Amino acid sequence: MILVLGLVYLTQASGSASYDYEASELNTKISELSTKKADLEVENARLSSLETVKSSDVASTMAAPSATEYAQ
Repeated sequence: MILVLGLVYLTQASGSASYDYEASELNTKISELSTKKADLEVENARLSSLETVKSSDVASTMAAPSATEYAQ
């Protein structure tokens, strides 16, 4: 009887440890995806601002210089 109860206890304990491991993995994955999302939001803002600058009135009136001189 004690042996059976011991086996039941071990089964339950190892099962909960397995769930803890899975929960830990999911938390790690959530953290990684949150970081990736933040990085993508920054990249999106950077690219959007470049497009805004390129299509602005000031940028459209700019022209390439006819001659370039460099200081020595």
